[in-house]
Amino acid sequence: MRVVISKGHLDINKKLVQELNNLAKNFNHKNYSKIENIDRILLRRDISVERKKEILLKILHASLAKAFSVNKGRLNRRTLGSLKGRLAGIRKIIDKLRSINYYLETTFFQDLRMAGVKIPANNQRLAHKQALARDELEALEYTAYQLIGKAIVLDKKLLQEYSKKEKKVIEKEKHELNGLGAALAKETELLEHLEAKIPPMANANLLKEPMFSHWISRIFALLGYLEHVYSKEKEIFRQLKKNKAVKSRIEKKISHLVKEKSGLFRIMEQKAVSMEKLGISSKFKAELHNFTTVIRV
Repeated sequence: MRVVISKGHLDINKKLVQELNNLAKNFNHKNYSKIENIDRILLRRDISVERKKEILLKILHASLAKAFSVNKGRLNRRTLGSLKGRLAGIRKIIDKLRSINYYLETTFFQDLRMAGVKIPANNQRLAHKQALARDELEALEYTAYQLIGKAIVLDKKLLQEYSKKEKKVIEKEKHELNGLGAALAKETELLEHLEAKIPPMANANLLKEPMFSHWISRIFALLGYLEHVYSKEKEIFRQLKKNKAVKSRIEKKISHLVKEKSGLFRIMEQKAVSMEKLGISSKFKAELHNFTTVIRV
């Protein structure tokens, strides 16, 4: 069986393996125990949603790479404690990215349609249910196999558990505006899978083989594909920004979005109190939803 995979996806995974190997070779307990406080960036509102997502994905990448570059042969209680702290931070980042994606898939799409941009609206529940196609799941399994074979922190004995597959490489992919909804839905599903693989608490058993290699190879397979899908989203946003009104919307600071949505919400709240007409309650709920999606990013 052949696995269909894009060149861009393969390139991302190749760089990821090189980064993991470099971090593992230079591992030391002192540096590993220095954990960056991410709360400041999680709470930032002086940047756009687009920029915040870009920053958080870079931090997620660096955090995962650093967390799992641990030298299992030099494991001690202090290192395990640092791993627990790192995993807690990673879960916070994933949760914020999911909130950002929810905003993009709902309120942002609504704003785009009001600006005259014709992008098909996905049924969110159905889109997420089948966001990753079978060939994409096979590509994830293939990249997990490749990671085990090339990352020095993973157990090569496990390679025999995977069936070796030929690959068909796609050199170029199309990035069309109507693909934005599908890209966001895929990202959201990948973030859900990642979150499920990052436990709230870590214990030494997770670092034992074969569990460690199975666990880590799948985490980085998910991360690599998440970054690949995000590269498609970035290209679509670049196309969207050709429209000046949409560009202004995309680049608006989160603090300004919050102020704007809170103003609309207050207007609807006043109308809901002063009037008792059909439709007011549904509009009020819609504005409350939009306001909620913005303040969570």
